[in-house]
Amino acid sequence: MLTRRMLLAAGLVAAPLSSWAAPTIVVPEIDSLALTLLADSTVSSFATPVERPGLKILPPERAASSYRLTLRGEWGYSVLADAAGAGARHRVLIDFGYTPETLASNMALLGVDPASVDAMVLSHGHYDHFGGLAAVVGRVKRGTPLYIGGEEAFCARLRGVSPDGPSFGQLEKADLVAAGIDLRVAAAPREVAGIGFTTGRIPFVSPEKPRVPTSMLPGQGCRRADLDADRRDVDFFVDDAVHELGTAFHLKGKGLVVIGSCSHRGIINTVRAAQAVSGVDKIHAIMGGFHLVPPQTREQALQTLTLMQALKPDYILPGHCTGEAFIAPAIAQMPDQVFRTVVGSRVIFG
Repeated sequence: MLTRRMLLAAGLVAAPLSSWAAPTIVVPEIDSLALTLLADSTVSSFATPVERPGLKILPPERAASSYRLTLRGEWGYSVLADAAGAGARHRVLIDFGYTPETLASNMALLGVDPASVDAMVLSHGHYDHFGGLAAVVGRVKRGTPLYIGGEEAFCARLRGVSPDGPSFGQLEKADLVAAGIDLRVAAAPREVAGIGFTTGRIPFVSPEKPRVPTSMLPGQGCRRADLDADRRDVDFFVDDAVHELGTAFHLKGKGLVVIGSCSHRGIINTVRAAQAVSGVDKIHAIMGGFHLVPPQTREQALQTLTLMQALKPDYILPGHCTGEAFIAPAIAQMPDQVFRTVVGSRVIFG
C-alpha cells in the first residue's frame, strides 16, 4: 500500500496547503447541503438509500402522476445545490445536461422550479454541459448570475481534434444577454450566492494528464480579444479546457464538498484548486465526472484513485464521464466511502 509519504516523495501529491499562497477569497461556510442530480446517464427504479455518518443518499421518489412519465437519462451532467447558512437558504444550478427537453422534464418531475434558482455555474463550454440551458433561460429570474470561467466557453467547438471534425455546437452569448442573464465571465475564483464558490482557473499540480476530446474555433461565437494570447490569432485550437471551473462548498465542521463536473483539468487538480482558493484542507466529498473514460487509460484511472485516496476524502460520488475503470476498483477498495448516484438522487450532507 502506498502511503502519503511515499506519494509525496514520488511527486504524486501536491505540497500541503501550508506551503501554498494565501487563500484568494473568503468562502462562505454553510450548515447543510443537499445536491440533487438533475442530469446524468443512469436512471434506475431500483436505487436504494444510503446512510453513513454525515451523509444520506435518497433515491428519486416516484413523483409522476402517470406510469408513462419517468426521469430521463442521457450523456451530460447537471446538479442542483440547496444550502443553508447564516440564516438563509439559497440554490445554485451547476451545469445543464445535454438537451433542454431532458432537463425541463426532470426538473418538473422532481418539483424544481427554475425561478427558485439564485445563481448558476457553467463548468465549461461543452454541449453536454450547456445544451440544456435553454430549459431555464427565460424561466429563471432576470438578473440571475451565470458564472463562466472564460470567453472561450462561447467559442464554436468540434468533436475530436481535427479541423475537419463535426460540429459540437456553441453557447450563444447574445441569447443569454437578451434573456436577462447576468453573465459573470472571469478566470478568478468567485463566491456564488453566498453558499459556494468557483475554483477559477485550475493549474496542473498533479501528474494527471487528461486529454480533451474537442477543438475550438477562435473568433466563431467568442471575441478573439478576450481569449488567451496563444489562441487569439488562430482559427483552430485543440482544447485544453483552461477555462473549466470546479464548484465547491465549505460545510461547517466537515470540510469541502467539491464538484468536478467533467474534470478535463484533472479531478485531483480541481480539488487542490478548491483547497488553495479556500484555505480549507479537509475534503468531505468529491462528486461529479472525473474524465477517466477513453482516451484516458485504465492506468490513469488507477493512478487517479491512488491520488484521491491520499487526499483522504470522507466520500466519493462519481458519475457522468468517470468510467468503470475508476468506479469498480474504487468501490472494491473503499466500499463505505464510494457510492453511485442516479438521476434524481438527493445527496444530503450535514
